[in-house]
Amino acid sequence: MPVTLNEAKNNATDDIDVQVIDEFRKESAVLDALTFDDVVNPAGGGATLTYGYRRLVTQPTATFRALNTEYTPSEVQSQRYSVDLAVLGGSFEVDRVIAKIGPAASGAVALNMAQKIKATKTRFQDAVINGDVVDGTDADAANGFDGLNKALSGSSTEFRPTEVTDWSDFDTNPASAQVALDALDEWLSLLDGTPTMVLGNTKALARVRALARRAGVYTRNPVEGLMGPGGRPIVRESYGDIVFVDPGDKAGSSSPIIPIETRDPDSSTWTLEVTGSPTGGTYTVSVTIAGNTQTTSGIAYNASASTVQSAITGLSNVGSGNATVTGSAVNTLTFTGDPADAPVTVTASSAGLTGGTSPGVTVTQSGDSAVSGLTDLYAVRMGLDGFHGVTTVGGQIVSTYLPDFTTAGAVKKGEVEMGPIAVVLKATKAAAVFRNIKVQ
Repeated sequence: MPVTLNEAKNNATDDIDVQVIDEFRKESAVLDALTFDDVVNPAGGGATLTYGYRRLVTQPTATFRALNTEYTPSEVQSQRYSVDLAVLGGSFEVDRVIAKIGPAASGAVALNMAQKIKATKTRFQDAVINGDVVDGTDADAANGFDGLNKALSGSSTEFRPTEVTDWSDFDTNPASAQVALDALDEWLSLLDGTPTMVLGNTKALARVRALARRAGVYTRNPVEGLMGPGGRPIVRESYGDIVFVDPGDKAGSSSPIIPIETRDPDSSTWTLEVTGSPTGGTYTVSVTIAGNTQTTSGIAYNASASTVQSAITGLSNVGSGNATVTGSAVNTLTFTGDPADAPVTVTASSAGLTGGTSPGVTVTQSGDSAVSGLTDLYAVRMGLDGFHGVTTVGGQIVSTYLPDFTTAGAVKKGEVEMGPIAVVLKATKAAAVFRNIKVQ
């Protein structure tokens, strides 16, 4: 039966587990709102922890028909996906000497437990946004699951992927706030229902908060049954009925999970033109992506577009399939894939060209150059037909293991663990991403 973390407390066999579940709910609005479908049967002694599903990628259609005619058939399109459930958490150690001091032992354990809960929920939320088991940059990414950034790239609910939306200043030009509010509503309308929450970093949500206040729909609502320090209720901020949530910084770092970056959103196009009518020799092309510069080997003065493309995509910072070159006398270079959003600089050296009159290579950029201070917002509709979690049949979502000071050994270990769990997106229109919002 599908469960939330709040309902999972009923299955906990230890009072400590119940307290830890509440701490996860306090720390993470995402975990608090997720429904976990407990359907994966770990057959073969846990060897199979895969959840297969179909993601709806188009909406159904309906039409009028004339009498004595048939409807034109049209089917909902879906794609098959699968996700492997993952386990995450952490451990800590406490020396047994601490136990002899009395209250200090429980204090040390409680402190470490609280910090492990914080780190675990942060790592989970990082995977919800940035998870990529194939191309993830984190060392443990291959052991996790794919997140929203990957699922929504190139989808119908990826909003303004090739342009900049400036929300950096609503005060100097008050009318810009109304334009921003219209853009926010236009983006949210891409979903197939009212989203449960909007996720963004601190600066992005400050702009959402400002828009909600201007529209008179900003609210702060307490969460029933959850109390914070000093007995004060845990509250969630909302844009109307839509909760907005900051997933925080990456575990063990001050870098936000949803980054603020310098990007080249329109993936600027470059032209390469060999000038001066050389009759021999070669030239080289240097590509700098996010500060990493690589240079091709010599390219013949009269090389075809495909040869130039092969030389550029052969660079380690570009990669196969991430750039295209077209044209003959003048080559047009366009970056795709991951390099498309990064700051890119292209230069060329004509030192190897011979013959002709002052042979050279002219490099020209068209489109916008890199823009700093850009970030994204994510919106999700939680539900078993939208965005939800997955866990095992009858399994515990959260487990704790306290240090045992009654056994031999000088150093005792404690652990906090979530899983096996994963998240899935059942319908593309159950989530959306607003790209390239300038917040600073």
